Amino acid sequence: MLRECREEELFVTIESLRCELLEVAQERSLSDRTVVELSERLDSYILLAQNKMMENLRTRKSSSRHRSDGSNSRRTMN
Repeated sequence: MLRECREEELFVTIESLRCELLEVAQERSLSDRTVVELSERLDSYILLAQNKMMENLRTRKSSSRHRSDGSNSRRTMN
């Protein structure tokens, strides 16, 4: 299956597959086996990228909550 890779490598792979798919699709039918396989591979990488972005977003939200929770407990009463 797809191995874990860095975000930058992931976007380079997505762009490369996208360009390859466009070239092949212009020469062949959209239902051609090669076009369908490239499209499915591209879909897999796009889903992986979306999952990584959502994971990063959740991590950022979680860490910002922890920081804000800590600052609220430090308030002093007047």
